[in-house]
Formats: sequence, C-alpha cells, structure tokens
Amino acid sequence: MDDFALVSDTAYVAQNGGRIIRALLEIGISRKWANVTVVLMAMSKAIEKRLWPFDQPLKQFDLKAETFYGLQTYADELTVSELASLSAAELGKLVHLNEQQGSAILKAAKQFPTVQISYDLRPLGSDVLKFVVRVSRAFDWNSKVHGSAEPFWLWIEDYDGTTIIQQSRLMLRPTSELLRNEFVISVPNGQQLPSVTIRFISDRWLGAEDEINIPLETLIMPAPSNSHTALLDLPFLPLSVLGNHNVENSFAQLLHNFNAIQTQIIWSLVRTKSHSLVCAPTGSGKSTMAQILIWFELLLSF
Repeated sequence: MDDFALVSDTAYVAQNGGRIIRALLEIGISRKWANVTVVLMAMSKAIEKRLWPFDQPLKQFDLKAETFYGLQTYADELTVSELASLSAAELGKLVHLNEQQGSAILKAAKQFPTVQISYDLRPLGSDVLKFVVRVSRAFDWNSKVHGSAEPFWLWIEDYDGTTIIQQSRLMLRPTSELLRNEFVISVPNGQQLPSVTIRFISDRWLGAEDEINIPLETLIMPAPSNSHTALLDLPFLPLSVLGNHNVENSFAQLLHNFNAIQTQIIWSLVRTKSHSLVCAPTGSGKSTMAQILIWFELLLSF
C-alpha cells in the first residue's frame, strides 16, 4: 500500500508540477520580477524536459547514451556555440568517439536555438530612452525538432536584475531571419540608470538564453525642456463661454463645464487664430476641444 501511495504521489508531481510552476511563472511575469522569472522559467522547462537545469543542453536531442556520456565527461565546459564551431572529426575526437558520432553532435549543436542580438540606443528626451533590438536567428531550422514556431521572451531589466522594465513575447518561424522590437523606457525621476540588461530566453529550451549588459553611465542625455506650460489654478469655465448656442447645445449632454486643461486652452483655441500644440495625458479632453473647433469652422464656412 505504501508503494502504491508513493507511485501515486510521484505521478501527481510529474503531471502537475509543470502546471504549478507555470502558474507561478505567470505571476512572476505579471509582477515583472526579473530574477524570479528567470529561475521559474528554468524550473518549468526542467520539469517538462525531465532534466536538471545544469545538464548538458544537447541532452534535449535524441542522441545516443555514449554520446551524452562523452559530452558530459570531456566537453562539459564548452558552450553549444563552441561545439557548433568545431568540425565533425574534431568533435568525435573531443568526446573520444568516432567522426560519425561527432557529426551527430554537430548537427544537434547547429539546430540548438541560438540567436544574435544587436541594438540601437537613442535618447528621446531628458527622461526617455528608446531601444531598437534586432534578433537574428543563428541556428538551422528543423520542423521535426522545432515545429512550426519557437516562442521566446525578450525583455529589458534594470541594472540589479530585480525588475523587468519592458518585455515582449516573440515567435521565431521557419521564414524568420530577423525580428525587430522597440522598447521605449522612462528614466524614473530623471535619474540616469547606471546600466540595463537585454535578456533573451527561450520558452521551450533549457540553456537557450543570452543577455547583453548596456552601460549608461557615459550616455549623454538631452537637457530637460522648459517649454511646457504650467497648469494655472483657474475656476472651471462653463459652456456659455463659447458664445454660440448651436455649439453649446451640441455638447451639452457631453459635458457641463470645461476641465482644468480645457479651461486653460479654450481662449487660445477659439478666440485667436494662432497655431496651438496641445499635449496632455489620455482622457484630458483634447478630442472634445478638437470637435468644438471643427464645429466653429463649419459654422464660419456657411
């Protein structure tokens, strides 16, 4: 009876362990916990693959047992990219096997999902940075191994690796040679970050990950702009200031009076012919002011 209970518990862990870790992983991603997400992602893939995170990455391929033994014994310190740079004969000699086994290792190493990452960095203002990240596929596609797509995560994390600043989940496909992704991040309180890290992690393969540390200490940011107009403390103006009953009646059900931003700009927009640029957060009433101006233009044209 004890043996049966042990088997049942083992089966339960095998079937549900991956789901539990995946649920925790979703929480980590939603909370933007960088270190936690990396650890949980490795645990999730390890459970699904039935491997340890520190196992030889090529163990995820269907290679012979003696090939795995040779890799772990004689080539464990080499990365997959270093293995892929050798010839079949060199690999066979390295793992104390023949060239045929070396050819199998070389084929697996070249099919292991790896990418090349490059980026462009451009300050958009005194407190805004734009990263253009380019991900190039650097492995041979095999539909039997990779299926129709390879999902992976790409994100930018802060200098101490605790917080994901921005993230994207991308898909590599057989026709994908280059993927381009843009990240626009804000510098909190105008304080320049010492560095950030671009991190790539495969959603399916253990060991298929990369990172680039980008120092920002020497980056010259634009000076803060003083062109913003301060919001004045004015009483909210009623619709009657428009001086046109037709326009007032058209917007009477939409608003009773203008808000703080609308109150400040209404005179310049309606009573002058000067050009105006209005920049304000979403929901500040900019579209309503544009509709009012369109009404005035239509009335003046008749």
